[in-house]
Amino acid sequence: MRPSRIVLAAIAAGVVLVPFAVDGRFVWHIAILIGIKSLLALSLHLMLRIGQLSLAQAGFMGMGAYASALLTRDVGTPFLLGMSAGIAIPALAAWLIGSVILKVRGVNFALLTFVLGEAIVLVFVEFVFPFGGNNGIMRIPPAAILGFTLRSRESFYVLVLVTTAVALLVVRAMLSGQPGQVLRGLERNEPLVQSLGIEALAWRRFVFTVSAGIAGASGSLYAHYMGYISPEAFNVTATINALVMNVVGGVGAILGPLAGALLLVPLPELFRTALGWQQFLYGVSLLLLMVFLPQGLAGLARRLK
Repeated sequence: MRPSRIVLAAIAAGVVLVPFAVDGRFVWHIAILIGIKSLLALSLHLMLRIGQLSLAQAGFMGMGAYASALLTRDVGTPFLLGMSAGIAIPALAAWLIGSVILKVRGVNFALLTFVLGEAIVLVFVEFVFPFGGNNGIMRIPPAAILGFTLRSRESFYVLVLVTTAVALLVVRAMLSGQPGQVLRGLERNEPLVQSLGIEALAWRRFVFTVSAGIAGASGSLYAHYMGYISPEAFNVTATINALVMNVVGGVGAILGPLAGALLLVPLPELFRTALGWQQFLYGVSLLLLMVFLPQGLAGLARRLK
């Protein structure tokens, strides 16, 4: 293993172990939110790798959250089955819808996915049964695995870590080897890819499906951690935040969305004492990051390397 990878692995391990070292309720809370939001950012990252901006990722997250919450609370489905449904349902929806909307590219695709995401949220708002309307869903049961209920934040943090690691492995497998070459070709020169006999639409639909499944996993974890969900948590603002995490972390690196979440999720808390200036200071911080790190944290890491 190259020394740079050893250093990177050591840094990653140190970041993961920080909550165990500090051991504070607020630190555990922030660490869990970083993991959940990094999953949403990772789902968007996968679409950006094929040159497509999907603004429906938060909507898919909401589908996963509502599916898992309703199945576990109202049907009595075990958590793992509820989470599996929370992954499968948005993935299936993306697969079905993708065959239509993925025929367009660029701004038109972004607008279509924006409408799709807003339509999903509108369904949650308008259908009081079973989604609760604007009031959302309360009393969502905590996650439980093999009879062990994850009531403590420490145990739920481990679940988030495992889920994020699995999602990273899936994305890494898709971006490596021959699949990775195809996906890079879709971004850079799709006509050339098609000339080789590769069905570009089928590959884009596959990526769209996997990205929706990862977003659904994020929503399932969010629902069972918070114990309450409402439509406003899954509007387009959540997707824009995930996009900013990708840009700040570095779109060209698989760890970019995680690095962006690690930096941006705790950032508003640093300005909590200046409540009146919180949004302003947060915006200035983002602006400075964009100016001085145009390629994100991944670009800085490459320069240091």
